[in-house]
Amino acid sequence: MDFKDYYKLLDLPPSATQEEIKRTYKKLARKYHPDVSEEADATAKFQEVSEAYEVLKNKDKRAEYDELREYVNNPNQFQNAGASHGRFNSDASAESGLDDLLRSIFGDQGGFGGAASGFNTQRGGGFDSRGQDIRYDLGITLEEAYAGGKRSIRLSTPGVDKTINVTIPKGVTQGKELRLKGQGEPGNGKGAAGDIFLTVSFLKHPLFEADEDDITLVLPVTPWEAALGESVEVQTLGGKVNLKIPAGSQNGKRLRLKGRGLGNGDQFVMLKLVNPPIESDADKAAYEALKEKFSFNPRDSMARRV
Repeated sequence: MDFKDYYKLLDLPPSATQEEIKRTYKKLARKYHPDVSEEADATAKFQEVSEAYEVLKNKDKRAEYDELREYVNNPNQFQNAGASHGRFNSDASAESGLDDLLRSIFGDQGGFGGAASGFNTQRGGGFDSRGQDIRYDLGITLEEAYAGGKRSIRLSTPGVDKTINVTIPKGVTQGKELRLKGQGEPGNGKGAAGDIFLTVSFLKHPLFEADEDDITLVLPVTPWEAALGESVEVQTLGGKVNLKIPAGSQNGKRLRLKGRGLGNGDQFVMLKLVNPPIESDADKAAYEALKEKFSFNPRDSMARRV
C-alpha cells in the first residue's frame, strides 16, 4: 500500500487545529495553483495539497484517517491489540480491516472519495475507485457576480485536460464554492468520476470594494456639493443612478443605495471632499475671500477637549 501522510504534505503536526489546516491549505493552494505558479511540479503539488485538505477539513474523515495513519505507522500495535481496536481485531484480517477503514473514509460501493489516489491498495485485480476531485480558484469580476453569467475555463491536471463551461449564479459572493458533479478526474475501473469545486474570488475592481454582499464606492465631491446638497450621478454595478447628497455633509459620510449590492446586499457611497486646485490669481482670490467670509476653525473642538 502506498500511503500519503497528509500532515507532512501540508507541513503541519497531527495536532494542528482545523483553522490551521484551512489557513495552510489556502497558502499552499495559492503557491502551487497552475495558473500562477512558476514551480516545475506545481500541478502535482496543487493536487496533493487539495487531496490532503479534502480529508483533513472534515472532522469525521480526519478521525478515520488518523486511525489509518496510526495503523500504517504501527501495524503491529493493531494486530496485537485484539478486540481493543474494532477495525483491526482478531475477528477480521488486517487487510480486511484496512479496506473497511478506507471505505468509511472515502465512501462505499467502490468509491473511495476524492483522495483515493493516495491509497493504491491492490488485492487480486484491485478495486474500483472514485476519481480525484479538482479544486480551482475562479476569479470573476464584480459585474459578473452582480448579474451572473457564463465562463469557459481550461483545466489541465494529470487526469484532466479539457475546457468546461461554468454558470456563475447571480449575486454570488466571495468564497462561495460551486460544485460541478462528475467533471473531475475519471475513476478507476467502474468508479465514478470526481467533482470539480470552484471557489469564487473577486478580481480587483477600479471603483468598488466588496464586503460579503455589500459594496462600497468612494465618491469625490466638491466642498459646495457637500455643503449645499446636490443630486449627482453615481455608478453602480447595474448602471448609473442619481444620488441626493444631503446639505451639510462632511468628508467620509456614508450614504446607502439599498439593494444595489450583490444579491440582497446594498451599495454604500462614501463621500470624499476634493478641493479645486489653485491655477490662477483669481482662484487664489476666491479662496482668500472664503477665508475672510467664514470665521471658522475646524480644530476648535479639539482645543476644547484639552
